[in-house]
Amino acid sequence: METLYQKIIQTFNAHPEVFTGRTLPVPRTIDIDYGQADDPEGFELFLPAVLLNFDIKAGTNHEPDVLTLDVTVLQEPGTGTESFSDRRSEGLQYLQFLNAVKYCFNHLASNDSSPLQYAGERKAASQFFRFHVINYTCFIDRYSDSLHKPVMAFGSIESIRLTGASVVEKKVPVYPDIETYDNQLAFPVKTIVLPPPPGGGGMIPG
Repeated sequence: METLYQKIIQTFNAHPEVFTGRTLPVPRTIDIDYGQADDPEGFELFLPAVLLNFDIKAGTNHEPDVLTLDVTVLQEPGTGTESFSDRRSEGLQYLQFLNAVKYCFNHLASNDSSPLQYAGERKAASQFFRFHVINYTCFIDRYSDSLHKPVMAFGSIESIRLTGASVVEKKVPVYPDIETYDNQLAFPVKTIVLPPPPGGGGMIPG
């Protein structure tokens, strides 16, 4: 989640024109959602704000984990969306700002997550704000590094003996070439099949 969070911040910082080109304010706060909408005085919060709440469910049968991302959008309170208002074009900036936020999030991906897929949205309210929540889902790699990961033992093959016309199979462990790996996966093996030498047995150095 850390990689995706950093990518979200980089995207918004790199593309202020998504908002300024629509004469909209640029988000002033991007943060993890710690409940700022319910307690704005307990946090340093500047509007408009984009707050991120997430839930990760472990995949099954070695499938990737599934991330659900809830994007809470807080804006300055506005008026003018009424059908009879002569400021309706100004009031509709509320909806235009939501579209700009979605434009930044739709299909955003990171090195360890698939592109974000739009999954719906809803209005919500707290004692202090009326706000909007946009939902996304994606697949994300599980973080399997651990202080308690097993230590790999390495070895070498000194020789393979062939006798007569028989074929000798040698099981050679194939070890991961990275420091972290999923403990649920057993070491795969590679089978080396050597044909018998002409004229009988012999010793082939490893």
